[in-house]
Amino acid sequence: MYRTIMVGVDGSKNAEYAFEAAVEMAKALDSRLLIVTVYSPPAIGVLGDIPPYPPTVPKEVADKIEPLLKSYEEKAKKAGVKVVESKIVQAWNSAGAGFVSEAEKQGCALTVIGSRGLTGLKRTLLGSTAEYIAKNAHCDVHIVRR
Repeated sequence: MYRTIMVGVDGSKNAEYAFEAAVEMAKALDSRLLIVTVYSPPAIGVLGDIPPYPPTVPKEVADKIEPLLKSYEEKAKKAGVKVVESKIVQAWNSAGAGFVSEAEKQGCALTVIGSRGLTGLKRTLLGSTAEYIAKNAHCDVHIVRR
C-alpha cells in the first residue's frame, strides 16, 4: 500500500515524533523509509548576493545535518526498517515546497511531518510547513501532533 514513506526531520521534538510514527508505519507495512531535511537558502536582501542555482547546501550546514540524518537512519534500522535512506533536499523556495517536490520525485505514497501546533494569528503570519504539505502533496499526508 505505502511502498515509500518519506518523513521530514529538522532536529525538533515534533520532527522526532513524526520520525517515530514513520518508523512504526514503515516496519508494519514493510515500506522503504526516506528521511529528509529540506534546506532553502536565506532570502536575498536588496543588496545581497544571488545564491547559486540550483541551490546548494553550504558545507557548515551539511556538516550539522548529515550526522543527524545518519543517526535517524541507524535508529530506523535498529527498529527493524529494512530499507532506509536519508538526504538533504535543496529547495529554492520554501521547505514545504521542497518537501512536496521531493516526495513526488521519489514516488512517495505517504509523507509524515510533525506539526508545530501554532494556532490563530501566529499561524496566519508565519504559515505552516505542515499545512502547505497537506494542501499540495500528491500523496497521502500524515501530520503528527503531540
